[in-house]
Amino acid sequence: MASSTIQLFVRSTHVIPKRDYSSGSSDNSRPARTILTTPGTPPPPSTKNVQGNFKVQTYISKLNDPWTNLAFEEWLFRNSDPGTYILFLYRNTKSVIIGRNQNPWKECNLKLLAEDGVPFVRRKSGGGTVYHDMGNTNYSIMMPRAVFDRRTNVELICRALHELDIPALVNERHDILIQHRAYHHGTMLIDTDLSSLGQYLKNNKDGLVTKGVASVRSPVNRLREASFTVDHLSFCDATRTEFLKRYAYDQWRQNEEKEPIIVDDALIETLPAVQAVRDDMKTWDWMFGQTPEFTHTLEHEFSWGSVVATINSKEGKIVRADIDSSEATGFGSPSLALTALGIGMEGQKYDQDGLDEAVERVKYEAPEVLAPAGGAERIKDVVRWLKEEM
Repeated sequence: MASSTIQLFVRSTHVIPKRDYSSGSSDNSRPARTILTTPGTPPPPSTKNVQGNFKVQTYISKLNDPWTNLAFEEWLFRNSDPGTYILFLYRNTKSVIIGRNQNPWKECNLKLLAEDGVPFVRRKSGGGTVYHDMGNTNYSIMMPRAVFDRRTNVELICRALHELDIPALVNERHDILIQHRAYHHGTMLIDTDLSSLGQYLKNNKDGLVTKGVASVRSPVNRLREASFTVDHLSFCDATRTEFLKRYAYDQWRQNEEKEPIIVDDALIETLPAVQAVRDDMKTWDWMFGQTPEFTHTLEHEFSWGSVVATINSKEGKIVRADIDSSEATGFGSPSLALTALGIGMEGQKYDQDGLDEAVERVKYEAPEVLAPAGGAERIKDVVRWLKEEM
């Protein structure tokens, strides 16, 4: 039986006119197709790869902080010479990275991330959600937009894998296939913890409908399955060599290429703009306030009746909340307290603290709805349930 193709997430980035910022994908993210190949060593990439002699820079980060590396990547993209060809390689400690226009409540398991002390980071560029740890290596290739060719850069990575004795080829849709399995994005899973990846990116919020960009959920695999010797350093060396051979051929051939620029704390200290981006990426306004509009509909059966909650949120705050109960309504009814709770939620943050603020608002502005028998208890039950669901 032929092996099934394993698809990996496609990481994409937004395009600024001055240059292309390629992390192995484009804004038109799509999963790799299932391709069946014949066993054996694949041929080298088939398209022409004419060597160039351009101004190049290569960067390798010794830092593993996700905010710092992503902030530096963003700064590099926006501030480097648009005519320079750039390769940036780095890896991060455990973290979940979401795209600029994505919904964290939909993309990942925020509750489990918080329990395990694993951060989620919203990057400045677009695209889908990926999991990072010290078992994967991230690569970014930047170049003038006019000469950007997706296949050329995918084949560059493919040739680097060949140098590591990993059988790989590129199909017509620009996917990298390794042992019948599709492998295509800028987060190279070398020896990553696949069980953590699955847990942190698992989300069962089917009732949450978002206007943001949704990730394409796909099975994944690691390079470790194809090689026992590949690691971060060997992948970086092979990728950098192929990058220089492609874009600075004469320097490489004459052994005149410059050493990679090392990204470390000392360099970051000289770049206040990077520090500013990093600090901004840690704020609530960026992490949650950047979230596109969404609607979350939830249902639950309590001992005292059923409840349907419909919450509309924009930029991380609740703009409307309707909480309907199967109980009879009217003045003096316990369900009136739930109506008041919904009104109290409006304008609050879509999180547990926002719910607590809503309860305080009800106590202050409408204490009379708590007086009827069961009113206060209904609110406690519903708030406890909503906190679990959020």
